Amino acid sequence: MSLQHFSHQHPLVFIESQGHEIEKVYCSGCGELVSGSSFACVECGFYLHKQCDEAPAEMNHPFHRNHNLNLLTRNPYKTGTATCDFCRKPCENFVYHCSCNLNFHIKCALFSHSIAEKRNAEFQDIPRIDPSINTGNVTEELKKAECFACWKPLLDSVYFSPNCGFYLHAKCVDLPAEINHFFHQEHPLFLQFNSQRLSCKICQKPQRPGFVYCCSLCKFALHIQCVTIPTKINQPFHRKHPLVLQSVDECLPCQICQETTNLNDVVYFCSICKFVLHIRCVSSPPIIEDKLHHEHPFTLFPRQVSYCDACGTLGNYVPYICSTCGIFVHKNCISVPRIIKFYRHQHRIAHTYFLDQNESESWECRFCLEEVNKEHGVTFVPNAIT
Repeated sequence: MSLQHFSHQHPLVFIESQGHEIEKVYCSGCGELVSGSSFACVECGFYLHKQCDEAPAEMNHPFHRNHNLNLLTRNPYKTGTATCDFCRKPCENFVYHCSCNLNFHIKCALFSHSIAEKRNAEFQDIPRIDPSINTGNVTEELKKAECFACWKPLLDSVYFSPNCGFYLHAKCVDLPAEINHFFHQEHPLFLQFNSQRLSCKICQKPQRPGFVYCCSLCKFALHIQCVTIPTKINQPFHRKHPLVLQSVDECLPCQICQETTNLNDVVYFCSICKFVLHIRCVSSPPIIEDKLHHEHPFTLFPRQVSYCDACGTLGNYVPYICSTCGIFVHKNCISVPRIIKFYRHQHRIAHTYFLDQNESESWECRFCLEEVNKEHGVTFVPNAIT
């Protein structure tokens, strides 16, 4: 049996199997070793796996509904190498390409198409590995690997054996193809490759290549992990009212990191108290250690206080506390240096909470000329520091 394939000038002959006792040959479509049945032009050394030969020249991919993907035999760009938007590896053989600069290895396009079509039978024979049970044979590569779908560490959840060629969590294969979300009630959101590189409307982070839930009409996208974050939370440092996930049309400081929100940012918000938390700050670590700047650990304090002992700023905020030293500081002030070099003074200047009354006759700041509040510490030049 022979056939004519668009990628080669000669007819290809069907070969039942390729034994490895003779010279190894590689598929011109996917670049992998040919071991099973294939089509070949032996004279030219051109081989195609049966699956690669049968791949359509044009594909309407469920994860990219806007345009068809065209199968090309070479790099679509005059300069630079195409990178697969599924596995993030260079495309050195056949590539499915879209004019919106979306590219897939032929194997990645076919595999992800099977995921989209929920052809679960194709995944039954791929072993699943539970990282909480199977702790052996974890290579450095696996420790660094991320799921192709959600970009979370692969070892965070049950995943498919890497022998299948893909880094995927088992749960990501089962993601629904279409959802309705309260943040975009006009249209449903479809699981798509983010070819437009849209930022997530909830966390505002720029989207890396991969899957998002997307409305192409409105250019609205959500990260997979952001779809399921809670819409309402209770926090110990704001016990009066729950905090609601919403877009805020004011610029207000986050009560943990003190960074001012942008207009229409999505945050956790109490509209009654004007209390704001960034989504990322809700999961701030309960304990922070930075021995380079402070000898004791800082613990997140479940109350608001009015003064930061590091920067001296007034205003209610959720602090970190060093219970040993009895100081409250902003999260971002934990790493503030305790000893600095100031361009207007020849010696190093140190921060301290304890001063001998005789060490200074005047408690006036030498820079702004305002009175120094000794209870909150002071930066000065002790005799021991030169």
